[in-house]
Amino acid sequence: MTQIQLSDAQAVILSTACAREDGAIFPITANLKGGAVGNVCKSLLKRGLIEEIPASNLNTVYRHDDERGPLTLRATPVAYSTLGVTDAPEDEATV
Repeated sequence: MTQIQLSDAQAVILSTACAREDGAIFPITANLKGGAVGNVCKSLLKRGLIEEIPASNLNTVYRHDDERGPLTLRATPVAYSTLGVTDAPEDEATV
């Protein structure tokens, strides 16, 4: 298996999400400016470390999709294994 390299910002965001009971990415606790949050999230999405799911809390919306509605982000099982976290949360539909 290939080691996944993470930037400091990616590591902070994923570590925080994996420490949360639901694996939620938002609210972001990393100190990022401008469009950096979007860039980091896009990178993590492409790598399969986070995923889009329906958002039940409008304060956690990442983007709006015409068909799926408001979406938020959460860590995937790949993120947990990348960070060495052994107890990933149960799969829940929304955050």
